[in-house]
Amino acid sequence: MQRFIERFGALFGAVSIIGVFVTISIDGDPPDVSEKTTEQIVAHWVDLGGGAWFSMWLGIPIGILMLLWGLWTSNALRERGVTILTPAVAVGTVFIAVGIAVDSASRVALLDAAEHMPAAAVVAVSAMLQYLWLPFLLGMFLIMVGVSASAKQTDLIPSWLAWIGYAAALILVIPHPISFVGFLVFGVWLLLSSIIMFRRTGATA
Repeated sequence: MQRFIERFGALFGAVSIIGVFVTISIDGDPPDVSEKTTEQIVAHWVDLGGGAWFSMWLGIPIGILMLLWGLWTSNALRERGVTILTPAVAVGTVFIAVGIAVDSASRVALLDAAEHMPAAAVVAVSAMLQYLWLPFLLGMFLIMVGVSASAKQTDLIPSWLAWIGYAAALILVIPHPISFVGFLVFGVWLLLSSIIMFRRTGATA
């Protein structure tokens, strides 16, 4: 198992972000609690079908792959002499994995028991899902800054991709909803970084 991770760990980031795009396309966003009535919010979760359950369970391997990619990347940085920024990548992936775990747990509760829960509880959990972007933001920021700032030393990604990482990290900390653009750029950045890392390391960590 370790040899497999060492060989293909760089690609785990690409696979995980593709999985995120798949779950978003299936499940979509939770209802906007500032615009929907309580009855509409409850009905949304009660009426969701099997696709929502599939996307929720898909979050588990996505979170695992993201963590493994963080470990692989942290190890690759460490082997190339990076010290201070190495933990940033690992911590960033932990933030994202925790966000995915909380998101999945909340969706399980709503999909399984929304029609039996008090309406106020359904609205509260749905609102938490709607605003559960902070751990993802922190994780993405740490990952892009950590990898981009060490790009010149490690040569894991090209300088142009590092500058994209800097720009996306800056956009992320601009007050919402402008920061949403940073989330989209991070997805593309992670996809490209994973593939380039895999190619540049010769498929080995």
